[in-house]
Amino acid sequence: MGVVVAALAASCAVLAVFLNGGAVRPDRPDLEVALVAAASVLAALLTFGKSTGARVSALVFAAGATGWAIYCLSTDLGSGTPGSSTAVLAIAAVVTLVVAGLPRPVRWWFAVPLVAVLAAGTVTAVTTVPGLAVRSETATAVTAPALADRVTAAPWSWTPSSPVLDVVAAGAGVAVAGTGGEVTALDGPTGAVRWTYARPGAHVRALVPTPDGLLLLAVFAPRDGGKGRHHLTILDAFTGVPLQETVIDDVHGPDLLAPTSTVLPSLTYLGNNDFRVDALDLRTGSPLWSWKAPEGCVSPFALPASGRDVVLAPLLCQDRIGVLGLDERTGTPRWEHRLPVARPSDEKADYYLHSSPGGGKVSLSLRYSGLASGKDTDVVLDAATGTLLSTMDSKAPARITLGPVAVSERDENGKTTAATLDGGTAVDLAACPDRRAQATTPTAYLRLCGSPGGGMVVHRQELDGSPASTLPVSWPPSGELIGGLLSGSGRHTLVPAPGALVAARAGDTPVVGFPAARP
Repeated sequence: MGVVVAALAASCAVLAVFLNGGAVRPDRPDLEVALVAAASVLAALLTFGKSTGARVSALVFAAGATGWAIYCLSTDLGSGTPGSSTAVLAIAAVVTLVVAGLPRPVRWWFAVPLVAVLAAGTVTAVTTVPGLAVRSETATAVTAPALADRVTAAPWSWTPSSPVLDVVAAGAGVAVAGTGGEVTALDGPTGAVRWTYARPGAHVRALVPTPDGLLLLAVFAPRDGGKGRHHLTILDAFTGVPLQETVIDDVHGPDLLAPTSTVLPSLTYLGNNDFRVDALDLRTGSPLWSWKAPEGCVSPFALPASGRDVVLAPLLCQDRIGVLGLDERTGTPRWEHRLPVARPSDEKADYYLHSSPGGGKVSLSLRYSGLASGKDTDVVLDAATGTLLSTMDSKAPARITLGPVAVSERDENGKTTAATLDGGTAVDLAACPDRRAQATTPTAYLRLCGSPGGGMVVHRQELDGSPASTLPVSWPPSGELIGGLLSGSGRHTLVPAPGALVAARAGDTPVVGFPAARP
């Protein structure tokens, strides 16, 4: 009976090689897992021998495989992004070690429990071990407050348990990413913690809300940096419940994540500067569709930007160049913004795409030497229909990522010399000479400004020309620098969120929220 148990354990070790290794072991087969599995199989084969040498060798190989497998499992759990492969491998190695150490012959009344342990351990490892790396507390669903515009002067403050990496508007307030591998959702009106989702040991690489604010895409990298793959968790922004998880290609911040409200598009390189667009359903994780450029055309790399319900895809053909709006659920082209090409060029075509926070508008700046004219190369489009909303000055493009009102800035030698808001209102540059962050609401242009004394204020410039106002932000002096926030190059952010206007700074600084004023 002992050889039967050893054979079953060896089969489980081989199975482990082909199981999911998580972001920490994305390759199948993983070399380290394969070597441990080979040692376990060799130990199992040696249990068939009857000589003392074979038995001793089986015990040595089984002990080595067990120690190595347990070490692999421990490091995988510590990475914050484990799979099930090393857990199954450890179960198989331990059972093999027990069999190798038992006197011959092994009685059935001892072998049967070993088989039961092997089976139960394998099932448990596959179903529960990946979740052991997660620490979470969920919340009940609520109705989202309106996005904050006019706010009170009495802020709430929340002190994070680890340095802040990013803050985004989603759900019923904001979500905060910390260096400890955690995401915390704060209630907009009160600043109270609503839910947490953490992978201790992992690093948050990106935190991106869908345009409708209902879902959050949280990307985690293994503690040791991994092998070019990261773990993506889709969270309900109101409750913190994970909806689906998958392993994705390496993400350095949010630059490669451009979700619509229900779909995550990704690119697959086809060669010759041509990419295929693939769409993944955010709630189920199932592939929905793939799109590639028609015959005679290519789709150059251009992520990230998506509308609320359309995926944007670049298109370059012999006679035209432009951008398509693909329906998020079907991948069918819904609209096309095209420009004529006078002569094909080997020069690279550059697409600069940005979307507004709610995904209702997209901006396009296109550069290509073969264009027939320079008309409509810098435009703002309606994301749903492709309708041309406005043209932009290439030397002062409209920044539509700040909120409902775009800001156009003109720079000279790296210094902003003039800025204009939608509707023609000039920005009072002198009111905020040390701008750290900016945002817009339907009625105001907001800036987080450094003051000569080292403090900070939120400066509010009204769009209707009425007097400006300021709100002090009570932060301690900046401590150790940890780099910029994930969603931008600066260390500060100003977020008009459901229920509050939130200010945050990278590092060990409280997150401050000014609750929305009652109408």
